[in-house]
Amino acid sequence: MSTSKEQGNNSQRNERGQWLPGVCPNPKGRPKGSRNATTYTMKEALEEAFWQAGGIGWLVKLAHEEPKIFASLLMRLLPPAPAETEAEDGRPYVDPDEPANVATIEEIRAELQRRDW
Repeated sequence: MSTSKEQGNNSQRNERGQWLPGVCPNPKGRPKGSRNATTYTMKEALEEAFWQAGGIGWLVKLAHEEPKIFASLLMRLLPPAPAETEAEDGRPYVDPDEPANVATIEEIRAELQRRDW
C-alpha cells in the first residue's frame, strides 16, 4: 500500500516527503490583502471586549490607576519613533547608562493628539 507521500509527483519532494527548495505546491498562494481568519476574529473579539470594558473611559482610568501598564500598552501599539542612531543590525541604539525615558500622561496625550488619535 502506498502512502500519500509516495503518490503524485515525487520529483518535487525529497526522500522525507518535504517540498524541495524553490518548489511551491500552491504557486498562487494567498491573495494579496486577504486576512488570516483567526487574526481577524481575534481582533474583532478584542475590539468588542474593549467597548464592553468601557472603551475610552476604561483607557483613561487605566492610565491614571496603572500608568506602567498603560505605557506598556502604548509602546506595543504605537509605531516606533525614528531612532537617532542605530546599531549595525538596524536596531535602535539604547544607551544602558541613560535612565529610562518615562513619559508623563500629558506627554502621551500630546503624542496621541499629534498622531490624530
